[in-house]
Amino acid sequence: MRPEFRRSGPGAIAAGVFLFAFLALFAWIFFVASKIPADSGESGILLLPFAMPWVMWLPVEWLGLWSAFLCVSLNTLIVYCLAGGLRFRKKA
Repeated sequence: MRPEFRRSGPGAIAAGVFLFAFLALFAWIFFVASKIPADSGESGILLLPFAMPWVMWLPVEWLGLWSAFLCVSLNTLIVYCLAGGLRFRKKA
């Protein structure tokens, strides 16, 4: 018998809020950087909590936009699981 996955509403809402907050902050940083030429990326430090702790374990050569999105995606999955998602149920 194979386990069946159930989806969680609260888990999806919590993960969605986490992901929306990241995307909103990411868009705001690009907006600020386009309007203020003196901003050399210091506002990007605000994105660090969304990618922690995974971004600290990556080698410096791997750091970039895609690795940051990968770290944020992993944290979104963790938020989903902690908020009640990915429950297993055996078929009867």
